[in-house]
Amino acid sequence: MVNTKLGPAPPGLTLASLLIWGWQTQHMFYATIVGLLLELPLFIKWRINFTDKDVNQLVDLSGVIFFVITVYVFVNYSFQGIYKILELLPLTLLLLMLAQNYGVQNGLKTSALFISIRRLGENASPDVLYSIDIGMPFVFISLMSASSGNQHSDYFFIACVLIIAWLLFPQRTEHFSNVTWFCSIVFACFFAYLAQGGLQQLQYQSEAFFLELFEQYGWKSTDPEHSSTSIGSLGRLKLSDRIMFRVKADKKSPIPLYFRETSYSKYEYGSWRNPKIDFDIIGRLPGKNEWRLNKNKFDKETIDVSIYLQDRAAIIPVPDNINTLSGKDLVQVETSVYGATRIEAREGWINYRLGLSDHDFVEAPPASEDLNISLNYKSDFEQIAARLELYSKTPMEVIKTVQRYFKDNFYYSISQNQRYTKGQYLTKFLFKDKKGHCEYFATATALLLREAGIPTRYTIGYSVQEYSEWQGTYLVRARHAHAWLKYYIDGAWHNMDTTPSVWAPMEAEDRTLLEPIMDLLSWLRYKTTGSDIDSKEEPPSKWMLWLLVPLAVYLAWHFYTKQRVEKNNNLDTIDSVYDRFGTDSPLYPLIKRIEQEADSRQSGETLMTWIKRVLPDKRANQYFDLIILHNSYRFNPMSDKQEEKKMIRDALESLR
Repeated sequence: MVNTKLGPAPPGLTLASLLIWGWQTQHMFYATIVGLLLELPLFIKWRINFTDKDVNQLVDLSGVIFFVITVYVFVNYSFQGIYKILELLPLTLLLLMLAQNYGVQNGLKTSALFISIRRLGENASPDVLYSIDIGMPFVFISLMSASSGNQHSDYFFIACVLIIAWLLFPQRTEHFSNVTWFCSIVFACFFAYLAQGGLQQLQYQSEAFFLELFEQYGWKSTDPEHSSTSIGSLGRLKLSDRIMFRVKADKKSPIPLYFRETSYSKYEYGSWRNPKIDFDIIGRLPGKNEWRLNKNKFDKETIDVSIYLQDRAAIIPVPDNINTLSGKDLVQVETSVYGATRIEAREGWINYRLGLSDHDFVEAPPASEDLNISLNYKSDFEQIAARLELYSKTPMEVIKTVQRYFKDNFYYSISQNQRYTKGQYLTKFLFKDKKGHCEYFATATALLLREAGIPTRYTIGYSVQEYSEWQGTYLVRARHAHAWLKYYIDGAWHNMDTTPSVWAPMEAEDRTLLEPIMDLLSWLRYKTTGSDIDSKEEPPSKWMLWLLVPLAVYLAWHFYTKQRVEKNNNLDTIDSVYDRFGTDSPLYPLIKRIEQEADSRQSGETLMTWIKRVLPDKRANQYFDLIILHNSYRFNPMSDKQEEKKMIRDALESLR
């Protein structure tokens, strides 16, 4: 009879798989400690006499820990945290492995692992209530978790091959020589290596698909360069409810509040661009974590902003009248002539304080690009400017006329067609549809003012619209991304927004039902990873792990004081359960009789193949249906065991 149960992991294999996991995920210290702890029972003579209740509690505690880790990782890493959860799986299963390796039973009962079986109590049948060794599944999970490290190295592939060969070599069949077995492994590994390249590409495409699918609830920081932006990019953001940043003020301010990221000067082929420019480093004030961006010496008021950074360097949204910028998380502050403020800070949720003044941040004066209109749009704006008689008006009259023109003749719509670089969608917006979102209004207005001789720049950022009473802050969502323009008159830049004011309420009506849940998760993420602007304390995530230390000490003391017994070197308990689980088939006595009459089964030889080999065809044929029924009884977990056992007995009786 061939033993088909999954046995314990060979000595040293658990440690080896954990070391591979630690190597790939940068957790080598933990991998070494855990691996040695799990291999130690091989060298000690005692075991702890865990009761079923003890094991059940350890399994339940592992489930709670896994749930807490899942929520914590999701809150901190959004949907990309799936890989982080996979990375931490070996640690979440540690208590289960300790209970098995240090316990008397040499395994875990299914009643501990499955609450549904546990509820059956004494009514559970042997078919579902038995002990299993989770050592081998733990090895496979460790290797799978190691892959989450995403270190595309051939050495990792080689290490996995060695682990698999380590497992398969003792199980090799006697039909073939060691050379044949080795060549088969090499052949399989060669094709596996070729296939993993294709799987890697599939992974990239799948990740891109799902990350785009979940982007609505993801978090990401702003592109630190901002050299260009395409019409339509903000339109896609407007479909998302995710919170981009929070604004806290001492008092409620009139809304909307405009927080700019940067401005652009040149428009062509559906994209706004800037020439290549350098950022200027702002010096930090002596003795303070504060940077002065404007020439005013005093702040009129201050507001606090909380934002999540995925990168250490990023453009941050700031008001036009920013005077100072401060915060302990900031390392460096830079500005560009187009009004962009770039910071270098730690990754994660950071807080910074903005000091505001009565004067706007000084941007570079107009250049030739700020009056340029691409040739493919020139005639369109000449036609509109002539109709509105803009050429004969003063600059302020032009401003009022253009504002009234867009207010009276256009309306807001988020469902604008996707922009293509060679498509004349701006022309379609001006003369046919006369509907669109903020990018179309800001672009058309900027170019029309340029036709009238007024320098303009296209500006993107956020319009602060929503105040959360329970959080006490303004919430700025992705759908609050906005575009407007700046025009230059009387030696200064001024903001102008011709987008109908109904845009924010219209987009708020399309918010998803999941928005309150995602807001709560975002708030938890901020509270568990953020830090105060002036506080010197580490964020909560740095000390929360220490809460596990008292738990570990308590568990160690609790089980150390329990009764310890001599090591049980056999697996009679598990084997007896496996013997009850299908191996009591009535067909085995017949198999033993045939082995006495003819040749014995060889290692790795199936019943069907063996019967065909040792018996004449006529006699062998009568056993085929019986063998199929026997295999179902042995290996099909969903079958009716008692009924199949009776059918095997009846079939044997009919053959006599």
